[in-house]
Amino acid sequence: MAIAPNHAVPEAVIRPVEQAEWVTLASRFRDHNYRQTWGFGVACAHRVGATSEHVAIESQGALLALADVRVKVVPFLGGVAYITGGPLVRLDSDLNTNGRRLHAALSALRQHYVRKRGLTLRVRPTVGDPDWSSLQTRAFHDGGFRVSTHVAPYRTMVVDLRPDLQAIRKGLAQKWRNCLNASEREGLTVVVGDDAEYLAHFARLYDDLADRKQFHSDLNCDFYRNVQPTLNVGERFLVTLVLADGIPAAGHVGHIAGDTCVYVLGASNDLGRQRKASYLAQWAFIEHAKRAGCAYYDLGGVDELGNPGVYHFKQGIGGREVRAPGPFEAPTEGLRRILLKFADHSLQQKRRIQSCLSGVLPKR
Repeated sequence: MAIAPNHAVPEAVIRPVEQAEWVTLASRFRDHNYRQTWGFGVACAHRVGATSEHVAIESQGALLALADVRVKVVPFLGGVAYITGGPLVRLDSDLNTNGRRLHAALSALRQHYVRKRGLTLRVRPTVGDPDWSSLQTRAFHDGGFRVSTHVAPYRTMVVDLRPDLQAIRKGLAQKWRNCLNASEREGLTVVVGDDAEYLAHFARLYDDLADRKQFHSDLNCDFYRNVQPTLNVGERFLVTLVLADGIPAAGHVGHIAGDTCVYVLGASNDLGRQRKASYLAQWAFIEHAKRAGCAYYDLGGVDELGNPGVYHFKQGIGGREVRAPGPFEAPTEGLRRILLKFADHSLQQKRRIQSCLSGVLPKR
């Protein structure tokens, strides 16, 4: 599919955006996601000693795109500007129009962060349908970006929520649907909320699972509990709890924004596993997301080798396996580029050694 040339959109400019305006503008984009919420970006930047820069990309006063850019400056090396889940460009359903916005946004971002400030710009775009993914890949390559080896690719499964619930349920794997049917016969109760109490109940389930499985996550439940109060109403993570005689047995943390909802965390205890409660939690979230108008459900990443049990559980929900475009980077030039590459390699080696010493495989 042809994309209109870059000059179809006049030269774009970047301006900083404050939080109240960001929340209003971001809600207009169909590709809005939790990675581009204000509080999530600020918290992720803080973890690594970076700053979160929220910018709008405009052309002749018209909004083209938004991007939360996490900037980590390294003395003498320049540093890295990192965008995940963005830039947001899908203001409507027209593929070519969104493609032109993306071209203009990438040009403006590269000009500002790479050429003007001497940073390496790294981007992990959002998952989309095959046409949009293909268009994004061409836009990045045309914009002077290359595939990055410093950021792990994002692989996931996406469930189409546009059919009615009966058709979606029919698309479940037979074994998965049987487990859901069995759970529905257990007389369990489902509650949904976004306040601190719900996340506290889920945290106990999650911590129990982490202790039992002996796993570690960079962004664990405590991270999301800290982020939740910083998010505006309508942007918060949604917690689905399945109760057995009033006792939490399984839980699901998800996020709904734009036209796509995302599976963020899930956990169950012995009681939940006996009653197949995780299947009911998933289905309840799908029902909620469907009522909220979501078109797609991103199952939050898959790894069939590192976590085969979760992979097969997600596979049963009936989605298609996809890989997000990229990740991409536009490197800084000259000596800074060579020194930053060496620093990246040293950091990756250090993380691998720490992971081996702690008995935890490095996340990819």
